[in-house]
Amino acid sequence: MMIDPIISTSAVLALSVTFASAASHKLRHPGWFRRQVHEYELIPGLMVPVAARALPIAELVIAAGLLWSTSRPYAGVLAFLMISLYTLAIAINLARGRKDIDCGCSGPAMQQPLQPALLARNLLLVIIALVALLPIIDRPLSLHDNFVMIAAGLVMVLLYTATDLWIANRPLLLKLSGEK
Repeated sequence: MMIDPIISTSAVLALSVTFASAASHKLRHPGWFRRQVHEYELIPGLMVPVAARALPIAELVIAAGLLWSTSRPYAGVLAFLMISLYTLAIAINLARGRKDIDCGCSGPAMQQPLQPALLARNLLLVIIALVALLPIIDRPLSLHDNFVMIAAGLVMVLLYTATDLWIANRPLLLKLSGEK
């Protein structure tokens, strides 16, 4: 199955921005992120500082690697694996009944308790990563095509951000409405 380069490039741009943004807040607040990694209780305590330092660096490498056609397949696979790893970490903690910890998804300014909606959001990211890996139809791209790729990538980032904000604020919205 081959897809149009507009679809693939839009997906790649959105993933790259998402990974760069995720790495940014983790690198700017290393102590906070180290606590987040520790709270998941999935790796031995001695490995927490190493993981907390390695994960955002890996996210930056993925973000950059997605932008070049020669490294895109490798970065796409790594993106798929990283999102799957994060999804598994969330799923394990939800299965343990640990909904009270912050997912660490959006930095220290916006706490998001673990909830099933994060699994659905990450599933969409996995699909976008898989779309970015599909081979593209070889065709010339016009200036209009370039504009559409950038605009579509931006729309995906904005939809991801809006979804993230909704998930983060959902408990508060339910509380305000009187629902549980």
